[in-house]
Amino acid sequence: MSPRKNFQHLDHGLADALGVVGEWWTPLVVWVILNGSHRFEEIQGSLGIARNILTDRLNTLVAGGVIEKRQYSSKPQRFEYHLTAMGAELEPILKSIEAWGNKNIGEPEVVAPALAQ
Repeated sequence: MSPRKNFQHLDHGLADALGVVGEWWTPLVVWVILNGSHRFEEIQGSLGIARNILTDRLNTLVAGGVIEKRQYSSKPQRFEYHLTAMGAELEPILKSIEAWGNKNIGEPEVVAPALAQ
């Protein structure tokens, strides 16, 4: 049996959201755009993601209404990617996930012992 490719069989808001932003790399792509990288090369360079994977994730995010493509050059044709209002709503969610990861998954913060006096 092959794994499911989508969550369309589930009638649930979380499943709907994961259908758009739940693929591997997608939250990081949104995060990088949120933090000011808008051009394909900038996004790819900051993540080290394969070009074909990034193209797929950007297309999914555009189709889902999370980001929009804005042409900045006609010859050659080049685009920037910007969050839509709906995409900007992901900021506090991603910040919460980042904080959770820092607290629970990342290395624990080392507290320096008090200096002996």
